[in-house]
Amino acid sequence: MRLDYGTQISPVPITLSIGVLRKPTLREIAKLTFGKFTYYEFLIKMTPEVYYTELQKENGGKEYWESLTEEQQESVTLYDLILEDEKLCNTYIEILNFFFVETVIFREGYFILLRKEIDNMEDIDTDNIRGAISKELLPQIFELIQQICCIYNADDEIDETKFKNNLAKKLMERMKKATKQNAPKKSDLNLTIPNIISSVSNKHPSLNYTNIWKLTVFQLLDTFYRTKINAMYEIDSTRVSVWGNEKKTFDASLWYKNEYDK
Repeated sequence: MRLDYGTQISPVPITLSIGVLRKPTLREIAKLTFGKFTYYEFLIKMTPEVYYTELQKENGGKEYWESLTEEQQESVTLYDLILEDEKLCNTYIEILNFFFVETVIFREGYFILLRKEIDNMEDIDTDNIRGAISKELLPQIFELIQQICCIYNADDEIDETKFKNNLAKKLMERMKKATKQNAPKKSDLNLTIPNIISSVSNKHPSLNYTNIWKLTVFQLLDTFYRTKINAMYEIDSTRVSVWGNEKKTFDASLWYKNEYDK
């Protein structure tokens, strides 16, 4: 499910059937630490291949992954890893507790969302349980969290309705996998959250180091890109006012164009 522009720009939490997803503010992220938040982002996009070849590389994970057949690799899910790795499971409990209003615990193979925190786990009953996240539901929850964090990539999706058979789907999956392997892996240091906070605080007419911490990640990035577009607009409008617009290249609507829904 893709969140619409209004939902993304709003500070209001997202109410789901199983619980309520928060949109952490920059202050909450800073309190968590930006480094840990980046690690959370890494984990909510992690695949079984990345788990074995990167997280478990020192423990022979890469060799194990490469020893599996392609069918065996495709059958492994992130949820399988969570069930096998207690430390990884506990980290995902942390992540879900950071993003959900409810208290999240892991019991009987499910992430359980409680209406209120309780001291004794034996006191859990149906009245305390708001919802549960299963193996099938977890990828959808992570997709929503990725959108909240602005790290969601729609190109990663594979629409099964577009394929006539399973072979065509597998071919597309391989193509996407090959593209990712050949893509540059360097991150842009200019686009880290701390650097964007600094840039917006020193450029925006009203946001500064005092009030910017109330923004969500989406609000920050939306403001950042709008500020960048407005700077371009000011340059173009000044040029046109001095030299004219004979080539008809000036776009008077640039400052209010909707880039999100494209």
